[in-house]
Amino acid sequence: MMSQSPPLLAGMGSGLGCLAGMGQCVGSMAYGNEKAISQASAKGKVKWFNGTKGYGFITLDNGGDAFCHASALQAAGHSDVPPGTTIVCDLADSARGMQVVTVHSVDTSTAEAPSRGPRRDGFGGGGGGGFHHRDSGPSGPMVEGKIKFFNDQKGFGFVMPDSGNGDIYLHASALRRSGVQQVEPDQRIRYSTRQGNKGVEVDRVEIL
Repeated sequence: MMSQSPPLLAGMGSGLGCLAGMGQCVGSMAYGNEKAISQASAKGKVKWFNGTKGYGFITLDNGGDAFCHASALQAAGHSDVPPGTTIVCDLADSARGMQVVTVHSVDTSTAEAPSRGPRRDGFGGGGGGGFHHRDSGPSGPMVEGKIKFFNDQKGFGFVMPDSGNGDIYLHASALRRSGVQQVEPDQRIRYSTRQGNKGVEVDRVEIL
């Protein structure tokens, strides 16, 4: 029987090698569940996020970028986030580098306004919203929600849909186009959306 030990041990050695080699794979499979967190409650801002592709990157306050999969945002109740949104999250090491595993909070009040180019300048007049349409798709059905915030100086804000989906970008031109002078946080509205240059945005607004 002793003569059989070396082959058996050799086989076990191979198996142990496999197990050692599987370390990365096991760690990768555990990502998002039991993988050790390398940074807890890290803070950063969205560098970019593509809802269609289902991922993006967060620029961390302490330096570097972290990969963010859509599933991490969806677990926090968000399907999309604009650049500049502040995120507090847990991070883990992965084959891609730092990766978001848990999102604790999402603050869209810090988001950047999507670039609209110089078309707002020099055209005061009553045709206010017209310049905006050529970028955008057709308007969708009217639904209800409430204003999350609106910054008059920056000319944009966000709407929280009653459906519970992610916040929707609201540009000042949509208010002008709808004949609405101003909006306040938590104000109830009915609105329609359309596809703009930077994603879904509010098209028309009615105050409830």
